[in-house]
Amino acid sequence: MLIRLFNILFSFFLLLLLAGCAKIGSPAGGPRDEAPPVILKSKPLNRSVHFDSKKIEITFDEYIRTDELRQELIVSPPFEERPDIRMKGKTLIIEWEEKLRDSTTYTFSFGEAIKDLNEGNILRNFEFVFSTGEYLDSLAVIGRVLQAFNLKPHEEKVYLLLYENHSDSAPLLEIPDYVGIADPKGNFLINNLRPASYRLFALQDQNRNFKYDIPEEYIGFLDSTVYLHPSLFVSLADSSDISIPDTVTVIMPDLEADLNGNLESGAEAGDSLILARVDSVDFSMADSVLVEKNDSLTLADLAPHSVFVDVSLFQEKNMPQYLIENTRKDRRKMTMRFNREVRDTVIFEPYDFEASGDWYLFEEHIMKDTFVYWINDSLIYKKDSLQMLATYQVTDSLMNLVPFYDTLKFNYREPAKKVSRKKKKEEETEEKEETISVTLIRTGGGVQDLHIPLTMEIQHPVSEINQSFISLVRIQDSLEIPVDFELERHPVKLRKYYMNVKWEGITTYKLNFYPGAFTDIYGLSNDTVPAQFKTRDPEYYGRILLNVSGVVGPKVVQLMNNKGVPVNQKRISEDGLIEFNYLSPEIFTLKLIHDRNDNGVWDTGDYLEHLQPEEVLFHPGSITIRSNFDMEVNWEIQAGDKSEDLNPSKELQ
Repeated sequence: MLIRLFNILFSFFLLLLLAGCAKIGSPAGGPRDEAPPVILKSKPLNRSVHFDSKKIEITFDEYIRTDELRQELIVSPPFEERPDIRMKGKTLIIEWEEKLRDSTTYTFSFGEAIKDLNEGNILRNFEFVFSTGEYLDSLAVIGRVLQAFNLKPHEEKVYLLLYENHSDSAPLLEIPDYVGIADPKGNFLINNLRPASYRLFALQDQNRNFKYDIPEEYIGFLDSTVYLHPSLFVSLADSSDISIPDTVTVIMPDLEADLNGNLESGAEAGDSLILARVDSVDFSMADSVLVEKNDSLTLADLAPHSVFVDVSLFQEKNMPQYLIENTRKDRRKMTMRFNREVRDTVIFEPYDFEASGDWYLFEEHIMKDTFVYWINDSLIYKKDSLQMLATYQVTDSLMNLVPFYDTLKFNYREPAKKVSRKKKKEEETEEKEETISVTLIRTGGGVQDLHIPLTMEIQHPVSEINQSFISLVRIQDSLEIPVDFELERHPVKLRKYYMNVKWEGITTYKLNFYPGAFTDIYGLSNDTVPAQFKTRDPEYYGRILLNVSGVVGPKVVQLMNNKGVPVNQKRISEDGLIEFNYLSPEIFTLKLIHDRNDNGVWDTGDYLEHLQPEEVLFHPGSITIRSNFDMEVNWEIQAGDKSEDLNPSKELQ
């Protein structure tokens, strides 16, 4: 009896215990945890010397996430193989097999990878540093890396690489001596460097091997070497005694002004480097290296001995050239599309059929990456399958263009026809006569702008145009008044035509293309194509009057819309007035290209040729255009500036 009672009480006690366990949860109320993880201890201590182990341990006050650590952790100098990362309770353990370099300072940069487990609070820009020698190296390179084409930070991660090996092949074949990473705004700092002369590179590094071995990768480099030595960081009074290598131009900034404000990173004209002494700030309390204030780096965030540089990031034109696809969506049309502009001609010959004379018409593409062949022999284009021998250039493993011989199949399949639900008698079915389409291309929601022609695209290459079958009239008081026009073919695009007209504002036009207006190379004609549209009010437009000064050499001035797309551009070589007319009321920006080779376009750089990309500048701020208003803008071009402090715009009526 006692045993039975004991069993009942024990079971009841277990039920109460289990019920209590089931109610475990977060306490109600209370402030949300917004504090990042705190480091309680580490082995060894951060910033230790005489380090001779192959493992570091860092213990936090709470559990942290490790899912991003393997991707975010940057070790400088880098290891040949990535270290092993694991958690043991609240302790982060990082181990490696490689032998560490003698008398070298190592920096483990965690970026934003250390987050607490529950709320995801980030311990930002934490660095763990140790030295295998007697002291910690304290020199640094700091600056900003931006895309050369638009002066914006690159959307993907960009690594900064430092090499003591100055040979051109170093970034292609070797891992760097030191490595850093740019933040989302392009700012970077590589610190704890030993005294030496370095070459600096920026690299997108798609395969994360710290080598420039993928041609599609973005790269940036400095023309001069970066010379780091404590003797450079002296007071201005002693600067005359500095012995500087010939490869480096040294510019000592106004330290008194800089200490009272923000110091902008940047390179002076002539690819010079800025060397500065910042020894009046106490850095002993901070592991964080990139703290933003008013979108600038302040002196309090910099290492005591730093070189300040700007790096322009670009993608070379030496991307591999290869064929992406060959298609035949139209029975009469064969298309070859390459991944980039084709540098040479393509030889195109029949393989499984015979052809004589000019059996096709070649249509050039404005980007020169697409080859279109219109077959004009009906005996050939009626075949569902055609095989061609094509000879074109491809890039080999050494990035040389070599001829490639390819057998291409061009198969055509008739599109599936919609079958009517109602069964029709065979004698009632008539085959519709084939025609070609004429497509009108207008911008502005169907309203015709006064300063541009009406654009049209014909389905097939045209052999004959009969303008008597084209009618253009303007509607005035219910009357249709004929309007003169001229047809002009696009200088490159084979099937694109312009209708040049002296448009009148706020006017309704009616356009008709009657059958026979366009006849293609196959003898097909268009069906009736009617269109009716209105033109803009002349007072709808605004204008920019741009006064440019300080012009040296050929330049290209581009007007960009709010999407960053050029809507107009002017080539200049001297000071003067530039007019941008017929502008829609919207927001614009101005971009200037230092057109080094005077070809009217922006040109990228070439690393092995030691060629930097052409420099671009942007007018500060934006320009708001209103209808029926002129905006006068003054732009003084200053060499070496990324954007100028210019006179404000003046609005004129």
